[in-house]
Amino acid sequence: MPIKRATNIDNLNFAYTLGRVSLTELIKRLPEEPRRFYMFGIPNYNNLGDQAVAYAEKAFFKRVFPEITYIEILETQTDQAINELKPLLRDSDMIGYTGGGNIGNVYLDHEEPRRKVFSTFVNNKTISFPQSVNFEDTEQGQEELRKSQEAYNKNPNLTIVARETQSLNYFKKNFAADVIYTSDIVASLKPDPSEGKRDGVLFIMRQDSEKVINEKLLEQLSYKLNNVGDEVEQTDTVLPFKASDSNADTAPDLDEVRISERGWLIERKLEEIKASEAVVTDRLHGMIFCVLTKTPCLVFDNSYGKASASYYNWFEDLDYIKHTTENDPDKLAPMIEELKGYEHSNYHDFTHSYDELIELIKK
Repeated sequence: MPIKRATNIDNLNFAYTLGRVSLTELIKRLPEEPRRFYMFGIPNYNNLGDQAVAYAEKAFFKRVFPEITYIEILETQTDQAINELKPLLRDSDMIGYTGGGNIGNVYLDHEEPRRKVFSTFVNNKTISFPQSVNFEDTEQGQEELRKSQEAYNKNPNLTIVARETQSLNYFKKNFAADVIYTSDIVASLKPDPSEGKRDGVLFIMRQDSEKVINEKLLEQLSYKLNNVGDEVEQTDTVLPFKASDSNADTAPDLDEVRISERGWLIERKLEEIKASEAVVTDRLHGMIFCVLTKTPCLVFDNSYGKASASYYNWFEDLDYIKHTTENDPDKLAPMIEELKGYEHSNYHDFTHSYDELIELIKK
């Protein structure tokens, strides 16, 4: 039965990500089916945006391509997985690299394994799932761009998927690969609607190198909201009780995020957002989580514009999502109060945005 088969493969894949079976053993135990998709770069760290991307990618394949055997490979397993997969890869197999916002020189611990994958599996269809790009206009940034161009351009079967037009134009200008355009894959999720009472304002703000909103502004805005009776809570889409990636400090005793638990971790954050009357965020996936839960949201940008680019490409028509460049708390507080009044009636289905990606996988 298909359900039993899918469950067995999921369990086998989970065992592989825990190191209990090798990729070679996993592949040898797969049924002989015409197509397999190997998704590299799966995160095991505490960024819920990246976890939601991986979760949504798997859900996308289960919904649209249930006949394809979908195998997840952790980013930390990249080198060993390449060595094991090369002699076992079939002509019909496809290679993928997980989406997100880390193509560029800022997150080299994510970019370097991506280069290895793209430049290795040059004879198979290879798809970089919806991404944003940021190679800084510095000597170091341009040198890393050259390295990525060299690696990507070795693969004549590579297609890069951009998730906003800013990245779409950059990829087309700087890489030889085919480039297509979709919304972020997390927008394809359909969580259960909110049924509980909403209360208060939730701040979901970055604490990393992409942060541009200063703490003083947030303190002043919080004070203004408190004065009109709003309870203000602070959170982030980075989990403090799970291990981080190598780009940030982390306690050595924190657990990694297992692929079996990311679903409830994401749902936990969505429930927190659903309980809020409004959200203030500078995180792209903070905004997308609000889109999914129909939560009024005021969006600030990040350091290189992916949040605003995504907003104007995909979410501008939603009456409960608003982007701002305002930095006066006296003007921001009324904007948030106004957002809280929307009835969240304007819902958009993003399914059509993935049509070109679906056709690419079908070929």
